[in-house]
Amino acid sequence: MLADVILDAQVRYVVLVSDLDQTLSCLPNTAIVLHTPAAQGGWALESALRAAWERTAACVIAPADSTVSRSTIALAERLNVPLFVVEGDPAQHALELAAAVASPGAARARLAARCASAISEQTSLRGIVGVINTELPGTSVALVGEDGQVLAGKAAAVGGQVRVPVLTLDGKPWAHLVARLSAPSPSGTETVTTILRLARAPLAASAAKPKLALARRGAQERLLLEALLSGRPDADTEQAARVLGWRFDERNVAVVLRPVVGAPLIDPDIATAGVLAGWGEVFADRPLVPHGDGWVSWWSGPELTANQVMSRLRRRLPRIRCAVPLSAGLGEPAEGVHGLRRSMHEAALACAVAIRSGAGAVESFDALGPRVVLASLRNDELITAAQTALAVLLDSADGDVLIRTLCAVLDCGGSTTQAAARLGVHRNTISGRLDRIRARGIAFDDPDRRLALHVACFVLLGERAAAPPDGSSGGAA
Repeated sequence: MLADVILDAQVRYVVLVSDLDQTLSCLPNTAIVLHTPAAQGGWALESALRAAWERTAACVIAPADSTVSRSTIALAERLNVPLFVVEGDPAQHALELAAAVASPGAARARLAARCASAISEQTSLRGIVGVINTELPGTSVALVGEDGQVLAGKAAAVGGQVRVPVLTLDGKPWAHLVARLSAPSPSGTETVTTILRLARAPLAASAAKPKLALARRGAQERLLLEALLSGRPDADTEQAARVLGWRFDERNVAVVLRPVVGAPLIDPDIATAGVLAGWGEVFADRPLVPHGDGWVSWWSGPELTANQVMSRLRRRLPRIRCAVPLSAGLGEPAEGVHGLRRSMHEAALACAVAIRSGAGAVESFDALGPRVVLASLRNDELITAAQTALAVLLDSADGDVLIRTLCAVLDCGGSTTQAAARLGVHRNTISGRLDRIRARGIAFDDPDRRLALHVACFVLLGERAAAPPDGSSGGAA
């Protein structure tokens, strides 16, 4: 399209003109297609444009070898007559245009079918969006992520008139197909929207392939790890572990990851794919295998210590990008497969404590002391008893603060200084809270009651963290 005009005229007829005198009989809303003889010679296009204007024709279409000057384009714009130049045989274009005018729905269906066929042959995001850009001339299309980043296609499409969400396999939007039409029209917008919708499922499938591959790999490695830890691995199992680079002949420190208490429930396969992908970005040199209700990894080295692993995890665990908020627990260094089994059990106990402290928390088995025993208790059997034992605190306006303070003091063996450091408040604040607790009849200094109160605080803190925001009943992830 050479002239910058508004394309709002409806096309009702198509005429192939070999002689300009034929334009004198054109009806309104006619697309005038100039055959090569009619488009040659001086002022041929200008004459066709003037005839089109006088008869309110829809547009003028000329062959590519026509002589088009700036004055020709200026005249088309002044008369507001669309002027198109096409490659190939004008007669063939006239025939195709006539078919489209006679049945616009059929023309759109043919275009959609051609796009669907071409899209089905592509396997990548770039290839799918590239097909759409090729099949829709005059339209720029891009796949844009939720963060505004262009994942595939043309950046010029961002902010375009058509926007179609692309959903993940679980129905959540993860990107949008955006299209900008150089000459917007209701029918053009409808056609582009239809084709963009055709591309949504292939795009979602293409995006899901890496995650599904991660989930499949995770399931295979989980079975392999279980076979190794069973104590009776065969030669094939041991060889498969060596191929993966798993090493058990040195000191190993097990690491267990689990979702924090109160984390939203996510399909296990989807969660595993996201966690494995995020872990691979941050800890590419360390394995991560689904195990139980979480994931297990291990660090290997001849002189490895738990503190070395702890330092690296606390620094880099928050960098993992996935939909599941994670916490971690570490076991003690151990050698061989049997030692790794024990370290994994210790790490699981430490993780049971860490998940109550929020995303990114890391706990080490050797630093927990009696809290490891508390973490192994079944909270659902103790909540009612804990609510009864600490009812006077729960009924207070500052009950949550007092219970958290009491738990911190008991964790720290009665030291108000250490409890203040853990909670990030002044020591005098802790003392004031303890006075309010005593005033409500809670004798936490009594040796016969101290353990029961400690368990009750621990249980209630975990139960409160697991409760849904609306206060309805719910369990931990």
